[in-house]
Order: sequence, then C-alpha cells, then structure tokens
Amino acid sequence: MKDKIDHVVVLMLENRSLDNVLGWLYDDDDPSCQPSQFLGADTTPTFAGLQTGPHTNQYDGRAIPATRGTSGDSGHSWVSAQPLRVPGMDPHETYAHVNRQLFGSPDDPTTTNPPPGTPAAMAGFAEDYDAVYETWEQLDQVMEAYSPEQLPILNGLARAYAVSDAWHSSVPTQTNPNRAFSLCGTSLGRVDNNSLDAVEQFPAPTIFNCLPSGTSWGIYFHDVWQDGQCYTQYTFPRISDVLDDGEIASIDTFYDKARAGTLPRLTWLEPSWGYGLGAFDGSGFHCGSVAGKRFGAQGNDYHPPTWVGPGEAFVNDVYEALAADADAWQRTLLVITFDEHGGTYDHVDPGWGAVPPDDHRSPDGFGFDRYGVRVPTLLVSPWVQARTVFRSPSATSKYDHTSLLATLLDWCGVAPASAGLGARVAAAPTFDAVLADRPRSDVPRFVVPDGYAQQGADCRVPGERQRLPVGVMRALVADSATPEDLEARMEALIAVPSTRDP
Repeated sequence: MKDKIDHVVVLMLENRSLDNVLGWLYDDDDPSCQPSQFLGADTTPTFAGLQTGPHTNQYDGRAIPATRGTSGDSGHSWVSAQPLRVPGMDPHETYAHVNRQLFGSPDDPTTTNPPPGTPAAMAGFAEDYDAVYETWEQLDQVMEAYSPEQLPILNGLARAYAVSDAWHSSVPTQTNPNRAFSLCGTSLGRVDNNSLDAVEQFPAPTIFNCLPSGTSWGIYFHDVWQDGQCYTQYTFPRISDVLDDGEIASIDTFYDKARAGTLPRLTWLEPSWGYGLGAFDGSGFHCGSVAGKRFGAQGNDYHPPTWVGPGEAFVNDVYEALAADADAWQRTLLVITFDEHGGTYDHVDPGWGAVPPDDHRSPDGFGFDRYGVRVPTLLVSPWVQARTVFRSPSATSKYDHTSLLATLLDWCGVAPASAGLGARVAAAPTFDAVLADRPRSDVPRFVVPDGYAQQGADCRVPGERQRLPVGVMRALVADSATPEDLEARMEALIAVPSTRDP
C-alpha cells in the first residue's frame, strides 16, 4: 500500500447494518451480477447477504421477514409510503438494547451480557423495536432492507470496487464508543454515550497523534458540535495537540482540495448529523425547537429516521470530487464505513474473540471481548478490482474499526503494536492486500436519482445547533398523557397515536 497510495480519505457514516443497506447487493438469482473475487482467510464464494435467507424475527406469533426493498408503509391509508425513510422510528442502539437484539427473544428479552461463547441468534430486533403506538406495518420496518435500486450510490460503489461482508463495529452499542475505537482503539471502558446529547470527551491519543512528524492530515466537517469545534475535534481533544501538521476546516475546503488534487495524506470526513423522533403516524419525523434546542434535523449521514437520499448524494459528491483530478485519483483510497448498526436488522452473529484493548471493563463486567454488529465497509480506489468481497486475512481475528487504524499506521510506517493505541489495534488484521498489482484506468460513474439530494430540505439546520437528545424526546413521549399534552411539550403538531390491531 505504501508504494501505491498517497492519500487516504475516511468517511464514517451513521447507524446502518450491512443487511439494512447492502443485504441485497449480490442476489443469487442474478447470475450476471456476482462477485469477481473473495479475498481473505474465508474464501466461501457466497456474499453473506440476505439472499442466503429466509431471515426472520418471530414476534407475537408472527414471522417478520427481512424484505428486499423497503415499503415505508405506516398502516395508515392517509399517509403516503416513505420507503427512503425506513425505519420510521429511530431504533434503540444502546448497549443493553443491542444485547436484547442479539441475544434476546420475545420469550426471553434479556438485556445483559451473556456468558462467554454464547451464540447470538439475532432474534430480538423486532421485540426490541416494538412500541405501543406502532402499527404492525411500522414495527415491521426494522426488518426491511433497502434494495440496490433504492440506494444506487452505495450499492454501485460496492459493486464497482470492494466491500467487506465481515466487517464489524467494535462495540455492540452506539456512536461514541464506536467512533472512539475508530480513532483511539479504545472507548476507555464506555459501552454507551455518557450523556443523552452525546456531548462528551475521550482523553486518549488518536491516530492523528500517532502519525510521524510532518505527516499532513485534515478533518473536514459540516456542523459545529460544541464550543465552536466539530464533533471529532471536541470529542477527542488530544487531536488539538498536533495541529501543526493538520487542519480542521469546513467540508467546502475538502471539496476544493479534492478537486485540485491537493488533499493531505490522511483525510477524515464528518457528515452532517441527522437525528429525530419519528411521527407516530409515519408521516415524517419531528423537526422544530423546544427552549431554543432542536429536536430533529435532516443530515446526510443515513441516520434513521431521516431520509437516506441526502446520504446517497453526499457519498457521490465525495467520490466525484476525488475523481476530478485524474493524477491524484490514481494515488487515492477512499474508505467508506458506518460507526454502528443503529438497531437495524442484521442476520450474522458478530461472535466472540475480540481482543480487549486495555484493562477497562464495563459496569456489568463486559470485557470488550466480542464484536459489534456488522456494518458496511467499502474500499474505493483505482487499485481495487471491481466486485471484490474482502474478509479478514486472519482465521481468528475479524475486521472491526481498529483494522482501519492498524492499516493506516502501517501505511505511514508506524508499527501498530508500538503506536500506543491499545492491544486491539496491535492485533488487528489489515486490509492492504485488497489492493491489486496495478491500477485501473476506468472511473465508474453513478447517477443520484432525482429528488434524493433535496429530501428533508425543510428540516436542515446548517452550522451550529443545540440538540434536544433523542432520549429526552422519548421521555417526553412516555410522560405525555395525551397527544395534546405532547404537542404542548414539543411545540409541534403530532398525530394521534394509533391502536394496533390485535
């Protein structure tokens, strides 16, 4: 990789499992669309997607299948289907809820860390997603999976270059611990966000602190997060110690440098953050303010329950900007991944055997010795053969976000074991072997469907915004005796909760 790539660009998106957005990438019923090669210790010649099914969750006497394509059906005849805003409610993503999704069932909705080696049946997603105000159609959305036709950019890039069907989030939980692993190799023992609004800091060294002196890097962002800083700089404050070699600037700076072929050696991209509470009738998600704080915003990060169209447009914009300078593109690798599954369904047991990064343990004794749910991870570069499916080169260690760190360190001439980012990084398998012997000359192009980029345009808040956390929003719902009460609390019109048919 050292002699092939001069620029690595990392884009980490939000809260989608592999099955949810790429589960139908390679359909066995279409012989014209199959992988060209499988790389790694596991060379099983089958993409581990939903075509290997049927895959279901049982709940309340019903078998709920993982579908090909999303419907967005709310169960209300007066609400138009919203297939690009599924699931319509933000699923649970905290550690206890993920335990229930993986190890629970309707008969045993456990939320605790199981005994070591316990297999995950992946049978608790529907039960964990249930809420009294949902119709059956709304509940079923947690099992719906987007088709390649619905997400042509993400699926198009995965086919045109390489995708892993065995890449896991680092922790079976939500955003901050997983993003901490992707930058620091540890979450310092945290298995959940420390606060409802996700504003917290990890005082640990990052990949940027471990780069050799003089290695250029950049973090480019859409939104100011806290104290005038973007999410990555604020949440990982040790980054500010090494600003001499790097820059932290707006996403427009990235686009300008990418098109000019002048990007730094390592680029880290932040999407625009999307979040909110889905409307009870399935018509959208709440978007407004309470006491000066936002309680919903459309981003371009794929985060449910917002629209996914802006995420498709953003990914394509990043790709097009990188390919604009032909010479620079020939020496560039784009890594696209997601921080966590966000409560959306995946059928593959993450498994045990993850290396604990340090001596930290969670309050319930979790030793960071099992992986999180699978997430999509793509490698996009002229050095990557089309229709490649890659897996860990190790028979015992799986890919997770620390593999990104190990690969980047090795690429920069730093031994992962001596970088000071913990034992998981030191042992992590790298993905440099996915790069081919020579670069391609073609540059596949994709078309963002009409209207995708504009989805949710009436609920966008550029620049700094103070958030009303989703946890607070859910508490408002739980504490509201009537829809009218919730309306008064949230200062927004909401629909009357419907009663699910028995």
